[in-house]
Parts: sequence; C-alpha cells; structure tokens
Amino acid sequence: MRILLAIVILFIGVEISLGKSQVAAPQQPPQPQPSAKFNILFDDIPDPSVEQRTNALDASKYLIIYQGCDPQASSTGRIDTEAVLKEIARKIAGGVPRWGMLDFEDPFTSNLQAGVDSPKYQSTIQSMIATIRVVKERYPYIKWTYYGTPFLPYWLDGKNWSNATPEAKKELLERIYKIYAPLVAEEDWVSPSVYPVYDPLMFEPKTPDAVRESGRAWRISSVGIAKILAAGKPVIPTISPYWQPNGVAKAGTIVPLVQFLEDMVAPIVGAGANGVALWSSVGYCIDLAIDGFAKNMHQEENFGTRVWRDAFIQEYLENRPPTNWDDPMLRATLLRKASLTILDSIRSIRLFRAKDVSQ
Repeated sequence: MRILLAIVILFIGVEISLGKSQVAAPQQPPQPQPSAKFNILFDDIPDPSVEQRTNALDASKYLIIYQGCDPQASSTGRIDTEAVLKEIARKIAGGVPRWGMLDFEDPFTSNLQAGVDSPKYQSTIQSMIATIRVVKERYPYIKWTYYGTPFLPYWLDGKNWSNATPEAKKELLERIYKIYAPLVAEEDWVSPSVYPVYDPLMFEPKTPDAVRESGRAWRISSVGIAKILAAGKPVIPTISPYWQPNGVAKAGTIVPLVQFLEDMVAPIVGAGANGVALWSSVGYCIDLAIDGFAKNMHQEENFGTRVWRDAFIQEYLENRPPTNWDDPMLRATLLRKASLTILDSIRSIRLFRAKDVSQ
C-alpha cells in the first residue's frame, strides 16, 4: 500500500522552468536527505591530457565490467561470477575507482521484464544477486551497481510518458517496482539508463516539441521510480552526449547542447537525481571505426564500424572522409576531439548544476 501511495504521489506534477521549456516534475514522497554533492561520472576520456582536466570539474571515472567477459552469458542469462572477478582484477590493475558498474543486458533485461512469475526472471535475478554480493564482498571499497536498473520502458502500448493514462503509468510502475526491488536492494547506487535515442528532427511529420516532451517525461519517471526503489541510496542515471541506437536517431553523432541540457540533464536534476554517469566508450568506438573491418572486430548493424565512421566524419572531420583510416594522425585527432566532447559535456553539466543551485 505504501508503494502504491508513493507512486501516486510521483505523478502529482509541479511545474519547473527549463529555460523556455516547461516540464512536469514529480513531487517526491519523503526521502532521506541526499548528499549535497552532485556526482559527475564518466567512463572514458581516451586522451590522458584531456582527462587530467576533469579534476578541476570534480568528475570521477567509473569502472564498467561488460558481459563480454562471460561469453556464455548471452545464451544462459546467468553470470559466471569468477569471470567477472577476473575482469575486475584486470581492469583495476592501473588504479582503483570509487564507482563500479556491472553491465549485463542481453538477455538479462528481457528476462527481468518477463516478470517475477517467469522462470527466466527467477534464474536471471538469482544469478545477478549472487554475483553482486560476491563482487561487493571482494571489492568493498568500490560502490557497485548494475547498468540500467531499473529499466523503465519508453512506450506503454503505443503511448509514452507524456500522453499515457495515469492508470497505465501506475500499473507499469508497480510492475517495475516488483521486478527490480530485490536487485536494487543489493546495489550501492542506482543507475537507470535514460539515453538519447529519439532525435526530434528525424520524425515525420515534424513534431520536435512533442518528441522532446515525451523524452523529458520518461526521464523524470525513470528517476522517480529509481528514487523510490533506492530508498536513499544515490541515484545516478546513465546518459550520453552521443545519440544512441535502438530508436530514431543517427547513432554516434553528438546531441545538440541545448537538447542535452534541457532534455536530459534538467529533468534528471529536477527529479532529484544525485548525479549523472556519462557513457561513451569512445576509445573503443574509435578503435572500431579505424580497425573494425581489418581486424574483423564484432560488427553490429546499428553500432558497428560503418556507423562510427560516418558519425566521426560528420562530427570531427568536417564531412571529409579520410583517404587512409590507418593514418596515426587520424587516430590522434579523433582521440583528442572525442575526449574534448566528453570534457565539454562535463563542464556544461557542472555549469548548469551550479546555476540551478544558485536560483
């Protein structure tokens, strides 16, 4: 009953101003007061000279352990904990971060979304809980979470979070709570994924304001249910300065700064998040663009070598395809420019946050 009441309160909107935009922000139920610190995390700035500049912005690098360390995970929906421990040991050899994230998505997300009565759900969540317990015991000085938990679907039977009925929203939120409560209880911090996947300029007929509004509403709701589940733990959503696949956008290109701040950062801040975790994996994406074809690296239709070559040509090479992708100067250029993109995102978030607090 208390959960239902909290979810009802979540959708009693109050209006907050985001520059020229107006967006409904949830009025949160009473929560333990979070730390005043607004955490800005990043996964990858491949140019060391650029990464050093994040110290002045009080940004921290976080560790991601991808499910690729366990090749069987995609078929079993279960985690080889020993493989995860080996990967952590390998990755922290050069230094131990404060924040850590386990990223197991396929078929983990779909198995969880199958619901608590599904055998797939039971098998997967038991494995995820067992793994994070071992990881926390072995590495207690790192704060651990799972990527994208809770996962709140963007669509509700063809509607979105700006136009679905309150009844449909409450029904889905209650379901998501039941699915993720056992897992979030084990996490040290909570990181729902609220990536940019719908470019408002790519929709026909052109409805950019409606597309932006629906994205903001989804992010507010994602942070809202995450805060209820977190019960006072830090809620630090995962975002990106690059358009991501699995939506309607040119993956790998840069989100315009105004949209990045107004449609991602502002709703997250307004909903009471304790920070943001920037994801780009941009060093790997540069390797993929340069070496992917020659080295037969893993290719994905919507996130492979061709996607990243096209994106980098547009964003960093003035729409001029290079004559030689093996040119060392090309790699250096991409590393520097992509690193500056991440740094600029961090700086913009910090400035926005400072302005928001001062008002």
